[in-house]
Amino acid sequence: MPARRCRPLPNEPSTVDAMPMNPCRLLAPCPRLALALTLAALSSPASAIFHNGGFETGDFTGWTLEGGVNPGLVGAPPFTGASVQITPGAAGPANVVGAGADPRAPTIVLPRVGQNTARLNDENGGALVTRLRQVDTVTAADIDPLDGLPHIRFAFAPVLDDPSHAPHEQPYFYVVVRNLADNSVLFEQFAYSGQAGVQFLSGAGSWKYLEFQDVDAVLPATALGQQVELTVIAADCSLGGHGGYVYVDGFGSAPVGPGGGNGTTPTAVPATDPLALGLLGLITGWIGWRAQRRSAGNA
Repeated sequence: MPARRCRPLPNEPSTVDAMPMNPCRLLAPCPRLALALTLAALSSPASAIFHNGGFETGDFTGWTLEGGVNPGLVGAPPFTGASVQITPGAAGPANVVGAGADPRAPTIVLPRVGQNTARLNDENGGALVTRLRQVDTVTAADIDPLDGLPHIRFAFAPVLDDPSHAPHEQPYFYVVVRNLADNSVLFEQFAYSGQAGVQFLSGAGSWKYLEFQDVDAVLPATALGQQVELTVIAADCSLGGHGGYVYVDGFGSAPVGPGGGNGTTPTAVPATDPLALGLLGLITGWIGWRAQRRSAGNA
């Protein structure tokens, strides 16, 4: 419901135009409404980064899904985003899942948070690649009051078959957050199935997986007002016979909440915007003016 405003009724002369702009006079006709609006503005969180970051719409609204074919990674380990090659094609498999278990990764609890979690790619192979992207702007709503810096937070859980191919042929996942102003990498995570040093758990058969990893990427203060791009990639093996996919959830600036399908959603970090501060100033001035009037009347 839109907020109501203090204003004259239709066909009544407005006293606002005929009188000096005295905030006390403007607020006096409806102080309770003005106070309620101010408190609402102060307590309501501003819009944080990434639309539909928890996939609670049940689909990929706000996101771009792309894909193609995995021809294999270029170069030699350690691989980075520069190693990723995708032969352009149709978007790979992707779906939004609710509560349930993964038979290939038995200790992953779904959904990670809220009612839904996204799954990119699947177990069927075919050398397919699924890529998920979103571009958004870092705002004051993304600042964590504990350190005064903007944050990007989310959770991911890769599930990859391990056919013991050469490293550049293995299924893999890749997550990157990039500042579009200077193309700098703010966060990056890459791993292929069975990669040495990555503490994969053993799932069913030859499958390897990680339980949900919570990411807290702290951005520099200079990122405020700049656009960032989040990209997540999940790829089958390049030879086509083995699958790989990744679960993602909780994209935003607030800490990823408790999971287990209990319906808890991430809480946005409150941000006080200039309008709220202005209303608070008007309310404070009006209260002071009323106090002075009462003191003068009692003198």
